[in-house]
Amino acid sequence: MNKKTLEIVSSISSVIILIVLIVASHLVFASANNPSIERYGFIASLVIFILLISGIGIKLMDVE
Repeated sequence: MNKKTLEIVSSISSVIILIVLIVASHLVFASANNPSIERYGFIASLVIFILLISGIGIKLMDVE
C-alpha cells in the first residue's frame, strides 16, 4: 500500500475512533449524578486519540 494512502486511511479512521469514543463516553456517563465524570470521559477519549495518532505516526516513519 502506498504511504500516502496509508496515512490518509489511518487519519480518517483515527478521527472516526475519536468520534465513537466521545459518543460512547457521553452515553455512558451522561446518566451519572456527577457531571464531572462525563468530562473525565471526554479527557480520556482525547488522551486515547493522542496516543493513537502518535503510534500511527511512529509506525508510518518505518513504512517506505
